[in-house]
Amino acid sequence: MKSALLLILLTGSLLWAQESSVTAPPAASELPKSTTSGPADPGALKARKLIDQMIAALGGDAWLNYKTLSTEGRSYVFFHGKPASAGIQFWRFNQYPDKERRELTKQRDVVYIYSGNKGYEKTYKGVSADEQKSVDEYVRRNRHSLEVVIRQWLNAPGTVLFYDGQSIADQQMVDVVSILNKDNDEVTIGIDIYTHLPINRRYSWRDADKYKVEDETIYGNYRKVQGIQTPYTITNKRDGDISGQSFLNHAAYNEDYPPGFFDATVTYDREHYNPKSDKH
Repeated sequence: MKSALLLILLTGSLLWAQESSVTAPPAASELPKSTTSGPADPGALKARKLIDQMIAALGGDAWLNYKTLSTEGRSYVFFHGKPASAGIQFWRFNQYPDKERRELTKQRDVVYIYSGNKGYEKTYKGVSADEQKSVDEYVRRNRHSLEVVIRQWLNAPGTVLFYDGQSIADQQMVDVVSILNKDNDEVTIGIDIYTHLPINRRYSWRDADKYKVEDETIYGNYRKVQGIQTPYTITNKRDGDISGQSFLNHAAYNEDYPPGFFDATVTYDREHYNPKSDKH
């Protein structure tokens, strides 16, 4: 059960929220110049145009400026590309730039909370620090989310855009754009050539053994919610194999969360948990 909940928790999150202080991405004229003394790289200009079209298709300012996203649905775990669970209900609450709360099971009695680089697990036992592997996974996925890439990377000095031509993603023709930040971290986005909606997002990282790992998120079944195109089907892949899928049945933007909604205090150490010691 624990492994299933962990894998479900790693399913790609939806689009994070935008604080009102964040400004829109730079105009094409502000794009980094090529390494030569000539004008801006045509490939970068093409990539920027596609990104602008993607933003407009997602909802424009409504997508760029929403603060919170609340979703409900069901998630499924895959092992070696094959279903490994009957699925589990979830309620997920995101607040840009780096807060998430996920409640699992029909009783909503398993809760994971992430805030910055801290993670917590809440069960009938109490509250414990979440496993570092899960925290690292959340931080990595959040850092490469569409929201962070579009709202933060594009505004940062040293970011470079590339147009990589056309390809196929989820059986759809897409224009492929890569965004490389000053830390040499790269995210590649496949943008539908007709709707201009993002179809997939890919990035790579190195595991503890220094092996390269590729994560991909595929977005599908878009529905307009409060003026924002929202993917109701999200598929995660790792090194080409499906690792998880989420199917939404509800989504809402800019809901107000109660104070302390993303706060947690550790009440026990999972490594030394012994309920018998509490008995007299």
